[in-house]
Amino acid sequence: MQNRIIVKDESGKDVFLIVGKWGRVGDALSLYSLDGNLIAEAKQTFLSIFPKFDLYYEGEKVASVVKRPGIRDPYFTVSKLNWVISGNFSEKRYTIRHYTELIMKLEKSHSYTGDFYSLLVMNEEHAPLCCLLSVIVDHYSPRRSSLRQLQLQSRYSLGFYQPVFGFSTFCHDLVVTNCRLSKKTD
Repeated sequence: MQNRIIVKDESGKDVFLIVGKWGRVGDALSLYSLDGNLIAEAKQTFLSIFPKFDLYYEGEKVASVVKRPGIRDPYFTVSKLNWVISGNFSEKRYTIRHYTELIMKLEKSHSYTGDFYSLLVMNEEHAPLCCLLSVIVDHYSPRRSSLRQLQLQSRYSLGFYQPVFGFSTFCHDLVVTNCRLSKKTD
């Protein structure tokens, strides 16, 4: 079974679709444009508590992503691009940096309708890879119960009261905000 994530821009317009599955070497996350063209892909090449993924952009391998142990929290390195993904993994706040240059900020929020990612991508060209990296990093972060899971676990009931969000369907949304091209001045 494959999972699906819809990527929206800041105005709520659908931009990309991420489809994929986890758990075996060779499994992949694929990012498609809305017209069905494959833009980027992350293929799992090593399965462990410190997994490795190869990143492909428009069919060419551009980097490898590896989870590494850290002093307080683990971090991820993206080879060939010289990116480091670090942050507060329990609070679901991360950044991607190229040395001191900010590439992306990520925050994950939980609500009764599902989980939402908010990305601030500094360069529009990086958006497809940043979307895939966000999903990979979140997947290997510590889990926190969503509001829906907490509601299902609770046994408190007034008998006649039915929760408003008991019938909702749940999905993930990835919202890319403030995605802009960096301008070069001559």
